[in-house]
Amino acid sequence: QPQALAAEGLPDPNFSLVIPKINARSKIVPNVDASNEPAYMEALKSGVAHAKGTYFPGGSGNIYLFAHSTNNPLNVFRYNAVFFLLKEMETGDDIDVYFAGLRHRYKVTDKQIIAPDDLGYLQPENAENTETLILQTCWPPGTTLKRLVVLAKKKTV
Repeated sequence: QPQALAAEGLPDPNFSLVIPKINARSKIVPNVDASNEPAYMEALKSGVAHAKGTYFPGGSGNIYLFAHSTNNPLNVFRYNAVFFLLKEMETGDDIDVYFAGLRHRYKVTDKQIIAPDDLGYLQPENAENTETLILQTCWPPGTTLKRLVVLAKKKTV
């Protein structure tokens, strides 16, 4: 169940991501065209990007979020590398997304390395017809060779 929230400390109470384990906190830029590199590079300067055409929290499909990573801690701030430590996420870890004044809670279920042209996750629907949060960044950090994808399911309690 989404919970009403107190806005203190949130990057943006309308749409934000908080991952306690890796100390990631960021505004989410909605409806970013994942096929338009200039558009998504601009969006990533100010936050995590939400892929246009995927669901928002509270829907019954995929919520696809992507952000920079880096292989150099000195570049975390330079590139707004919110997903710098995404590789540390494991099954069972918590992720919170704040949307339209409500907190939506997710639990990590899987982590995968995929090819950069694998667009299977960048679909609004999924086979289970369930609310699934998908976080994506480049892999290895600082390269564009592959993609690291973290999957999380909506917590029911």
